[in-house]
Amino acid sequence: MRIVHLIQSAAQIYGAERCVLLETRAQRLRGDDVHALLCHETRMGEGAGHLEDELRKLAVPVTRVVATGQVSPRLLYELGRALRRLGPEVVHSHSMKTDVLALPVARLLGIPLVIEVHGYLHPPDDARVRLYERLDQFALRHSDAVLVLSRDYQREVVGYGVAPARVHLVPSGIDVAGLRAEGGRRDLRAELGLPPRGQGPPVVGMVARLSAEKGHLHFLHALARLRERGLPVLGVLFGEGPLRGELVRRSAALGLAEAVKLGGYVPEVADAYGCLDVLVSCSQFEGLPLNLIEAMALGVPVVAMATGGCVDIVQDGHTGRLVARGDDEALTRALAELCRDAALRRGYGAAAARCAEERYSLAAWAAGAEAAYAAALAARRAR
Repeated sequence: MRIVHLIQSAAQIYGAERCVLLETRAQRLRGDDVHALLCHETRMGEGAGHLEDELRKLAVPVTRVVATGQVSPRLLYELGRALRRLGPEVVHSHSMKTDVLALPVARLLGIPLVIEVHGYLHPPDDARVRLYERLDQFALRHSDAVLVLSRDYQREVVGYGVAPARVHLVPSGIDVAGLRAEGGRRDLRAELGLPPRGQGPPVVGMVARLSAEKGHLHFLHALARLRERGLPVLGVLFGEGPLRGELVRRSAALGLAEAVKLGGYVPEVADAYGCLDVLVSCSQFEGLPLNLIEAMALGVPVVAMATGGCVDIVQDGHTGRLVARGDDEALTRALAELCRDAALRRGYGAAAARCAEERYSLAAWAAGAEAAYAAALAARRAR
């Protein structure tokens, strides 16, 4: 099958971008003819080519359509021309802007449109983003099929008026063996001035974009409480984003300036996870967070706030701990339990690795996506 994955360019590789990399790889392994079409926004500069570079390393052909940041007839024309030239059987879109742009173009060309939902922020004070989300929800209702990563998103999308039969629950898959083979490129503990594993306090951390919805402040508050209670825990925040300055200031105000390291954006994600004794997720909104699945695949126990797909991934008391969203005290207690007990961390980590292997393979994702594509093709023919 010839498939075009459509997404906006990105300066860093986070959730949606990692999904595109993993999904194109999974489909190529199945023998599909896969192409990536990137909507490149000029306002982001040439630095937004990281995703394009990574796709080319996977030998995925890439076409770039240049966008000024605004929807325009010219942009629609260029997108249509690219899709006409590529001739896909299915267009698979991954971002709000490309969802909205692809809807009229795919309809005009008679190509089934499949939209993968990676999540909404629902910001109460940003009318522009709320408008984009409403436009995207319109695109969902008129697409041929919708892929969701978690049961929580499945309920949400049906609530927007999408027919349940067109909503397909297909959890993300990862290349477990490939991820494990990538470890060992960098010794991030040494680079960050942290003690070697087993020779100092436990190191807990997050691997996420530094933005408000990821809940980094909950992490800092929990870390401060742990240290106040006599646990000399160290923290690391891997990622970049608009919240960096605020996190530096808040760490200092909480007395954590020496205890928390900001590791920046690290492409070698296996080494980022391997640096940690416990991975923490404090997200306020989530689809199916790849960082939890990847950490688990590497045997790292996890503590997550119970949002979105986190509830689907983490088996509380078996592969890690789940706590209520926004409950800093519950987060503190769960981290204290793991930081005090190395044997418990090892047990959770081993169970987590088995779970990732059994439930989140690339092959399982590709099979689910193929079923959704077949349904989209059937729906298109029926129109």
